[in-house]
Amino acid sequence: MKKLLLPLLFVLLALPAFAQPTVVTFTTHRGEPFQMALDGRLINRSASNFVRITHLRPGNHYVEFRIRGRHGIYRTGINVLARAGFETNYAVRVSGRKVSLRVISEIPLGPPPVVVVPPPRYPDRYEPVPPRYEPAPPRYEEPANACRNLLDRYDVDRLIDAMKGRDFESTRLTIAREAVRNGSILSEDLRNVLLAFEFESTRLEFAKFAYDNVCDKERFYYIYDIFKFDHHVRELEEYTSRRR
Repeated sequence: MKKLLLPLLFVLLALPAFAQPTVVTFTTHRGEPFQMALDGRLINRSASNFVRITHLRPGNHYVEFRIRGRHGIYRTGINVLARAGFETNYAVRVSGRKVSLRVISEIPLGPPPVVVVPPPRYPDRYEPVPPRYEPAPPRYEEPANACRNLLDRYDVDRLIDAMKGRDFESTRLTIAREAVRNGSILSEDLRNVLLAFEFESTRLEFAKFAYDNVCDKERFYYIYDIFKFDHHVRELEEYTSRRR
């Protein structure tokens, strides 16, 4: 009997540690979009620059980052620690094909509130009680500006070739719009696509059209140097400021 009670005692002592809430977040230092797999399970199907995971088991976990570079997607893995009872916030620094993590903050999480249910009250007449809905909190929070269907280098090169094969500027604009309409594009790739147009007015028109589909809007300024006229730059800046 004592042999059976001893393992049970260890289990009961370990339960409070596992019951404590544990949260980890990952955000890239310069806003690079990434996909992440935790212990072999893909967390975010759409690339983003921020990932938050709740209800995580405390302890060590293996995290694999999938980051899109100029020559395709490359992967790198690293071990992270999830402290019980804390929200651990990691900064992800990308340098070429190397990824490093740095803990930027650890915020203690309080225990879940204890709900005290009062005893039932029986009135003289029937009083219907409206139902109470308590939705479960999401386990993964995906930002609204996630990069969806990002055009890779091969797609961008094919798009530029297709545009240069057409004589009319209007046809080039139609091809470019169809390529970007249901996807996203990096600022540097957008700059190369804009250079395939002959007229600056067409470049301005397509830059406005593609802005909402730019994956890394913090680098949108990459395209400004292709405009020769200052009033076009001012017009584009005013347009993007209204779209933020």
